[in-house]
Amino acid sequence: MRYVAAYLLATLGGNSSPSAKDIKKILSSVGIDADDERVNKVRQAMMGWRLIQ
Repeated sequence: MRYVAAYLLATLGGNSSPSAKDIKKILSSVGIDADDERVNKVRQAMMGWRLIQ
């Protein structure tokens, strides 16, 4: 859930397509070490969701 939250925070901040680096930066700002695999899964899922919209 925290990965999705970081993705959504980035989009609310004006970044329409957050990169893995953007998500990791948000997570690290609150002391969370991001897992690359999870970050990429969230990005792929959210990109697919955006295509449906």
